[in-house]
Amino acid sequence: MKTIYFEGKISKIAVIKVLSAFSKKAYHSSLSPIRYKKVEDPKLPAENWVRVKNIETGICGSDMTFYRCAQGPSTAFLPIPCSSITYLGHETVGEIVEVGSAVKKFKIGDRVCMNKYMACCELKGFKEDEWCDMCKQGNYADCENYGEESRVKFPIGAGMGDSYIAPEGQLLSVEGLSDDDAVLIEPFAVSLHAVLKHIPKKKDKVLVIGAGMIGLNCIQFAKLLQPDCEIYVMENNPNKHEFAKKLGADYILKGEPYEAVAKATNAKMYGKGKNRMILGGFDVIYDCVGKKTLFNDTLRWLKAQGTLVKVGYQMTKTKFDETPIWWQGLKIIGADSHGMEDFEGKKISTFEIVKDMMLKKKLITDGFITHRFKLDDYKKAFKLLIENPKDTIKVVLDCRE
Repeated sequence: MKTIYFEGKISKIAVIKVLSAFSKKAYHSSLSPIRYKKVEDPKLPAENWVRVKNIETGICGSDMTFYRCAQGPSTAFLPIPCSSITYLGHETVGEIVEVGSAVKKFKIGDRVCMNKYMACCELKGFKEDEWCDMCKQGNYADCENYGEESRVKFPIGAGMGDSYIAPEGQLLSVEGLSDDDAVLIEPFAVSLHAVLKHIPKKKDKVLVIGAGMIGLNCIQFAKLLQPDCEIYVMENNPNKHEFAKKLGADYILKGEPYEAVAKATNAKMYGKGKNRMILGGFDVIYDCVGKKTLFNDTLRWLKAQGTLVKVGYQMTKTKFDETPIWWQGLKIIGADSHGMEDFEGKKISTFEIVKDMMLKKKLITDGFITHRFKLDDYKKAFKLLIENPKDTIKVVLDCRE
């Protein structure tokens, strides 16, 4: 099995943090904690596991975080024990080439994508009667055993490799979808999960910050679920403006941000310089970028009792003025990954909703994949994303030999 993984050694991470301050070449050097190696194919550890041969995989922002060693030293992740190795690639489509005797959902030749990928109870090898409450509800991304030691003690691989092994519960059939649509299910599900956390109401003024993969689909899903809302987009790259409009955006915010927000919402702006406040801003903001300074700004761009859905993130500590939260009665909702949703009167996974929408041609999928590289050329793909991200939306690695 050929696989790309991250070695979580503090010494290696520290070296790259220092060297990358002088040259971005450090990310691609032999000093990097990122490894691409061939290891012995692991045996299926249990009868309900399968082996998947990868077809293609997308590069996610979390993969970029590992590649750039962008984790901060003071975040909530730091006190939690983690695996010494993290296999990269969870936006996948592949073909099942081996099944255990107890597998019921799949057979050899079935095409699948990876649904769960966080270090949840199931993937750590816990028995079902040991699962935490979150995992029992299907909200694996919120697993309360995230910091517990895994009982799986062998290489399993992931999307950035030629193959991986997984319990059948981790996978979803993608029969009926093209490979390119199937590889987009996961990032689409991230955006849908965020919008389902707070669906806009009729006549709401909505701001989506960032027209990357996640922001574009927040536009698409917000407009699909509430056609009568008014969506504004804040995106510095003009090349993405037309695509944002195609997906449902009504307006592009242009000019100085505070002035643009005040004008778009007919709000009142007070103050000068860095300390300005807006009264009467947006009803809903989906922050799909997550830069440090943006958190402080978005709180000041919301209408009283407005809602901020925090989708984008930086794995570093930040400082912000909390005044608008209590003064204006704001709601802040964190949105990570995907899980089990309350949708149209039933409990259903985010992945299942996206798959069904794709099959019914309710979603625009063309135009999201902008670049392709062979798996062996993964460094070229990451180099593009680091040095010229404005020209990319989704970069895909072809894992076929």
